Amino acid sequence: MNKEQLSLVALNMIIELIPKKMISLINYFGSAENVFKGDNEEIIKAAGVLERTADTVKKFADLKFAEEEVKLAEKNNIKIVTYIDGDYPKPLKDICDYPSVLYIKGNYSNKDEYSVSVVGSRRPTNYGRIVTDKFCKHFVECGLTTVSGLASGIDTQTHISTLNNNGKTVAVLGNGLLDYYPKENKKLQETIYEKGAVISEFPLRQRPDKINFPRRNRIVAALSKATLVVEAALKSGSLITAELAAEYGKDVYAVPGPVYARYSEGPNSLIKNGAFVALKPEDIIEQTFSLFDFVKTAKKEEKKNRLQLVSGDGNSLAVLKVLKTSITGMSLDEISAKTGIIISDLSSVLLRLELDGFIKEMPGQTYIRL
Repeated sequence: MNKEQLSLVALNMIIELIPKKMISLINYFGSAENVFKGDNEEIIKAAGVLERTADTVKKFADLKFAEEEVKLAEKNNIKIVTYIDGDYPKPLKDICDYPSVLYIKGNYSNKDEYSVSVVGSRRPTNYGRIVTDKFCKHFVECGLTTVSGLASGIDTQTHISTLNNNGKTVAVLGNGLLDYYPKENKKLQETIYEKGAVISEFPLRQRPDKINFPRRNRIVAALSKATLVVEAALKSGSLITAELAAEYGKDVYAVPGPVYARYSEGPNSLIKNGAFVALKPEDIIEQTFSLFDFVKTAKKEEKKNRLQLVSGDGNSLAVLKVLKTSITGMSLDEISAKTGIIISDLSSVLLRLELDGFIKEMPGQTYIRL
């Protein structure tokens, strides 16, 4: 690391210097290195900090603590990336309070910009877990990365469902990478190291603190092109994440739920205030990602694979063939007449094809080919 990068690491280790104050200091002095050359009066004026914080800045001026931090990161195979580096995540550069320093363990690449942040309650219902699992499975099939905060509940389900489907997931922490939180997710965090990436802006040994999590949430919101809220109370970190995503110009989706259920109050409120309704994962793909070629390719590959599943089923192929000739759709009787399949057998064929996404039942019990 050069001296400017080390200076950024040193400033980032001063917990009182929240991102906006750190950015103000760097802008005022022209570089992180120059901050350590300023006097207390200038530091207080530039960042609006207390004198004791200015005194702390001076204690870090020799960069000794930063050098020790870099050695500790190298020992634990953790990469330190500053905002002036070429491999700094592009989406974070667009927010006003970007983290000046990131700690990354695992593999984060530019392709992970094509991701969905999935957030929700720490105490989800079975409904919330099932929805999260189904949505994440589809995101993986479309080649998307998932992002969440490694908290208990929906966050954990997001990471696990993604990994179980051989997808890539990114966890953003509100503590240092060498402090495991929650403790029960230690093994999961280590698995994500191997198959995804874990990111934090906090120094390696920083303990979790409730004031850290809103900062974590802004990174979760900024990293992805869309944020999905599955279940959440009205006053929750998940809604903070959704509000930040909207502020950053990202698409915000919410899964609706029962009107009297506590953990559906958050998503239902978001929908009332303009968030997109997410009834199925395809809603997010079609709205946010349909213009990206690799997602289209993933969807086409998925359909090709499903077609192979029915290739040995003569009845299914016959139904698909006749429906392809109709623009307005066909009734049950019409399909039966054209294929020669009796109604009792045809009903189960149509149901299976609809569940697999090949056809759709329209009003009046007519069917169209998708």
